[in-house]
This record gives sequence, structure tokens and C-alpha cells, in this order.
Amino acid sequence: MTTDQLVVAQIALAAIDDILFTLLVGALVCSAPSVRPVEHFRGMAGRWQFAAAVSLAISCPVYLWLQAAVMSGAPLLAAWSAIRPVLAQSHFGLAWQVGFVGAALAAVCSRWSGRNAWSATVAGALIYAAGKAAASHAADEGDFTLPEFVHLMHLSATAVWAGTVIVGAAMLYRRRHDIAPERLAARATFCTYLSYMASISLVVVIGTGIFNATMDTAHLTVPWLHTQYGRVLTLKLVFVALAIVLGGFNRITYLPRLQADAESGASASAHAKRGFDRLVSLEAVIMIAVLIVAALLGHTSP
Repeated sequence: MTTDQLVVAQIALAAIDDILFTLLVGALVCSAPSVRPVEHFRGMAGRWQFAAAVSLAISCPVYLWLQAAVMSGAPLLAAWSAIRPVLAQSHFGLAWQVGFVGAALAAVCSRWSGRNAWSATVAGALIYAAGKAAASHAADEGDFTLPEFVHLMHLSATAVWAGTVIVGAAMLYRRRHDIAPERLAARATFCTYLSYMASISLVVVIGTGIFNATMDTAHLTVPWLHTQYGRVLTLKLVFVALAIVLGGFNRITYLPRLQADAESGASASAHAKRGFDRLVSLEAVIMIAVLIVAALLGHTSP
């Protein structure tokens, strides 16, 4: 593989990792202990959590292998010898080790249920995100800096927002045939919880995103759209805006009807349920597009 092909493979794997991390965080939100709205969906969320955490831990060494090939200039199959110096002598190697420890901790702890296991899995996810932030543009000024901390918050909040949408949409689809009144009431409560978590995390995403964009483009000497970074960032913002519009319309239009109609029985709630499910599914697809563009942005120089 040529260097360009290796970079493309890196971006593709980074996108997969971002999606896996988002699924892990979304499953954690949807399986939180002692949170009443998720009781009906906790078992399904636990399976998503375990699968995402294990897949993320497995993909980390593959990404390290690709990075070693890019940094050393060696062919992919001959890059094994470069892994040790990358780990020992580069900032990326240190950041990768932090992230891998977090992913491995999440994979191990997600195997069990209970409050302690859930908390340990959350800690693993945060450690992974810290390693990812340390390997990003935010660490250009050094570790333990404000830009790196803000980027960590941005990664975490984005994962909560996108994760609740993607995992929530999948779970609602799996339970789409539950039309008993008590099931619809539980579903309405779960949808309200998802909307609340997405709204809170969105506020953090917007605030930290503005900070990141300001820092990344502060030294540009040409118009924003005249750079590849600016064009990719603009594409990401377009997808984000579209997701916000869909989520806001769902929250304003279908969620109140879902809440009100759940008490009236299956026939009254069916229309609101279908409308909510369609919009949240479309929003989930757009959030996946956001994550893919974000992976490309992370491999583009500001």
C-alpha cells in the first residue's frame, strides 16, 4: 500500500472507531443504573455496550499498526518493527497507550452488569476519549492544556448526543411492534429521556465546538472556504445543523403528542410513534455522517 492509501485506510478506521465509541457511550446512557426511563431497554443496551467496547479495543492495535506504517514510511506488512519506537518515542504513542487502556478497561467491565461495572465502563470510555484528545490537533500546544480539555469535553458530549440518537433509534426500531398501552407509556418515557440527554449534550457540543473552530482557524491567512480544512469543517457543520433541525422538530412536534397519547392507548399513540421513530432514524443516519466527516477533519491540517 502507498502512503496515500494508508492515510485513507487510517481515516476509514478512525471513522469506524468514532462510531464504535459513540455506540459505546450511547449504550451507557441507555443502560444507566437507577434511571427509571431505561429499565425497559437496559438489557438490549447492555449487549450493545459490550459489543461496541470489545470492537473498539480490538480496532485500536490495527490503527496503531497503520500509524506506524505512515510514520515510518515502511510498507504495511513490514511496519511491525516500527511499532515499538512509535510507542516509546512519539507523543502519538503515549496518547495511543492512554486510549487503549481506556478501551480495554471498558471492554472488560462491560462484560458485567451492575452499578460498579457501569461506572468502570464509563471511566474507561473517558480515558479512551482523553487519549484521543491527546492525539488530536488540540494537543499542539501540549498536554493538560485548555484546548485539550475542551476537546475532551467536545468528544464526550458529541458521543452522548450522537450515541443517544443512534442507539435509541435502533432500540425503538427493535421494539416497534410493542403496542400494548403499558409498553407505549414506557416508550414515551424513554423517548423523553433520550431527548433530554441529547439536548443537554448538544449545548456542550455547540459551546466547545465554537471554541475548537476558533482555535483551529485563528491563524488562517486565507478565507475559510479556500482551505481543505475549512471546507470539511463546513460540511460537518451542515450535517450538524440538519441534525439539530430534525431533533428540534421531533421534540416540538411528535414528543409532546407521544407523551399525551401514550395514556390514550395504542391506536391513539400509533401516529405519533411512527412519526417520532422516522425522524429519530433519519437523525441517526445524519449523525453517522457527522462522525465520518469528523474523522476526515481530524486527519486534515487546520
